[in-house]
Amino acid sequence: MSAHLTNAPPRAGLGSQQLGLGLALLVAASAVPVFGAGIVELAEAWVQPQYTHGPVVVLIALWIGLRALRDEPEALRRQPTGAIWPGMVLVLAGLVAGVLGTLAHVGDVAAYGIILWIGGVVLLTLGWRRGRRLWLPVALLVLMLPLPQFLYLKLTTFLQMLASDLATGMIRAGGLAVYQDGNIIDLGIYRLQVAEACAGLQFLFPVVSFAVLFAAMSPDPVWRRVALVLFAVPLAVGMNVLRIAVTAFLVDLRGIEAAEGFLHAFEGWIILLASIGMLLLFMLALRLIPMRDGPRGPLLDLDLSGTGAVLARAGRIRSAPRFVALAGAGVVAAALVLGLSNRTPEPLARNTFLRFPEQIGDWPGVRGTLDPAVAAVLKADDYLNTTYYSPEDAIPVQLFATFYSDQTRGSAIHMPDICLPANGWEVTEFGTRELDMTGAGFGRFDAIRAVVTKGTDHQLVYYWFEQRGTRMVNDFAVKLGVLADGLRRGRDDGALVRFVTPIGDRGGIPAAEERIRALMRQSLPLLPDYIPH
Repeated sequence: MSAHLTNAPPRAGLGSQQLGLGLALLVAASAVPVFGAGIVELAEAWVQPQYTHGPVVVLIALWIGLRALRDEPEALRRQPTGAIWPGMVLVLAGLVAGVLGTLAHVGDVAAYGIILWIGGVVLLTLGWRRGRRLWLPVALLVLMLPLPQFLYLKLTTFLQMLASDLATGMIRAGGLAVYQDGNIIDLGIYRLQVAEACAGLQFLFPVVSFAVLFAAMSPDPVWRRVALVLFAVPLAVGMNVLRIAVTAFLVDLRGIEAAEGFLHAFEGWIILLASIGMLLLFMLALRLIPMRDGPRGPLLDLDLSGTGAVLARAGRIRSAPRFVALAGAGVVAAALVLGLSNRTPEPLARNTFLRFPEQIGDWPGVRGTLDPAVAAVLKADDYLNTTYYSPEDAIPVQLFATFYSDQTRGSAIHMPDICLPANGWEVTEFGTRELDMTGAGFGRFDAIRAVVTKGTDHQLVYYWFEQRGTRMVNDFAVKLGVLADGLRRGRDDGALVRFVTPIGDRGGIPAAEERIRALMRQSLPLLPDYIPH
């Protein structure tokens, strides 16, 4: 009888661990279809130069999390789990984002849902008191995610212009004659374009990630660690500017091959490693500032002892009602995704822009083609680039449109207010203006209106986002519209429509306004055949 009582608890504990392991596997398996679009988004993003740091961020977050659990007080570990509702709220929020993003094929929504879900799982597993100590590694995972496309374009363009301006100043200081036109640095014989890949994001994200890692591993006071992370941003920008300036000097000495191929990529790796070294030097410099207690211990605490035991404890999770609820929520969300994924989307029929007429009424036109490099940046499935001439005075009006059959998979509309400054145009007026195109079948709608200047050239620009029969002027509203129509209609196509005409001495802006609107009234009735409503 005594032996039977002694052996019963271990058998019960083993059964609880097996059930807990089974629930953990069910939670992980149900998350795959729920966050499918986000997982695909990460896989595609991590092979791009600006996001190759993503897997490293995951390892850094795991490192920091294991150390935090290793160093937690034993008394805290033995305390009851406490409130679990914060964790459940985060889990449900993450699952909702995953379901919406996957069903609407908007990968970044599902990807950000993964972070919410992970945070919720941590709080449910460890409880509020222990789980909240892991806020840093969970928050750090945001750096592994690709930026939403509209934010990426804005940040990239800003960094392109900043890098171009600063690099031009550095090159001039080095004695080279240089002319800057937007993000193009003209060296006379050669023209360097500070392209999207040279904007500096491939330095900014990994340098900030390493700064956070070093801060977490440092025994120094909090203010020094915060200063290190803040220093990482200007450091990454400055080192990228240095790379561009060095490239310009090498091009001047050795030719344009210095800005292409292996040598250019090798320069990038050298700059990245130098940036990491600069972070360590900055930490040493901070230690030179006199303090009452002085430097404490090594610069970085690399001790990993005890983290293996933390991982071993993770494999001994016991079953609990909260894990049953977690698994149940995941299974319901997965069933919802799998059940609705086979919906038939609305048919999308359209004519190619190659069939768009070159003569509209009395307006003769000339079709143009984009430079291959520009077309590669736009990533549009189809585009229209035709210049029409006013029948009265033959002044040109350009009609430009880009069509995207899928705005969720790495392709997004490039906004003129971002692209024009990058090409050297200064925006002197910018705002929205209501257009009355009722006679053209488009009703009244708002469009973005801008006046741009480059040297002595002045142009009037109108554009809007044509989104499945709705005209929009806000890029964030476009993203929400894609999400909503992806869920309701299975459609995520869209387009940009832009009209541009010069502002001449005769008639000025009023004449340019009338000229653009006259072509709009003639051309807009034709658009639905090429941009489906």
